Amino acid sequence: MCRLFALHADRPVTADLWLLEAPYSLVQQSRFNADGTGLGWVDEQGQAQVLKRPVAAYRSERFSQLAATLRSRVMIAHVRLSSGTVHTVENTHPFLQDGIITAHNGVLEVTDAMRRRVTELGAARLIHGSTDSEWMSALVTAETERCGSLRDGVAAALEWIGQNVPVYSVNLLAARGEELVAVRLPAKNELWVLDRRASNGDGGAGEGRHELEQSSSSLRARSADLADVGSVVIASEPMDDDSDWRLMDSGEMLHLDGEGHLERSFPFGQLAKPLDIEDLGLSAAASQAHAAQARAHEARRAALAARR
Repeated sequence: MCRLFALHADRPVTADLWLLEAPYSLVQQSRFNADGTGLGWVDEQGQAQVLKRPVAAYRSERFSQLAATLRSRVMIAHVRLSSGTVHTVENTHPFLQDGIITAHNGVLEVTDAMRRRVTELGAARLIHGSTDSEWMSALVTAETERCGSLRDGVAAALEWIGQNVPVYSVNLLAARGEELVAVRLPAKNELWVLDRRASNGDGGAGEGRHELEQSSSSLRARSADLADVGSVVIASEPMDDDSDWRLMDSGEMLHLDGEGHLERSFPFGQLAKPLDIEDLGLSAAASQAHAAQARAHEARRAALAARR
């Protein structure tokens, strides 16, 4: 299945440790998810930027160069395993629409009702490819404009989707400016959080750690750039064997504002038209259930649980 990554930090940092060097870095994950690679970020002027190509991250020299040098407070990255649509730039995540960066892991059906909803909100102009993810992103963008905030826009868009179209999974990352939103809905695809914010009275779990060290049974990596930086990482799987990784709950939404304050909420009702993997087409089902990955994830979940 597609893999998601997001970083929110209290000052601009590089993410090369997570993207390139960690035991379970995004580059390593791209060996199972080789249909596209993309990185979105907010630059020094506060403008959203996206670079993406329909190639595997481990084969992309441009991705490696950017991941090693880019500095930002907010980043979203995605490696794609297609659910049946063609491998083009237009179908590659993240999507950049009216200053909002979005990336998705999962499957939903783009129905006539959803097309009408997006069109009524004036967002059909944002569709350039053929993926369910882009239609969902357009609805998020339109609802954010209507509601006035990214958090409320994501909640409104996904609540409408959950009540009106068949859904297997809509795990979502969205960023605008220095805001970041993450959603796990429902519990079919995993989404994990590592909270390394320094203790500052806002409930952060970190303790002002110094040099960040990541390790597994076979690999160890360090980052001096992340020393004493408060940060939150969100990813489709734990990227090292740190026991502080937390699996997000089903229906959970995380919101990080420009000050680094993190809010958890559960704004979504039950899905009206839930899909099981047996309901998906062959390509979509295959994109959600890679057997080798599933076995590896189960073993790692057991190992993390044993460390707690």
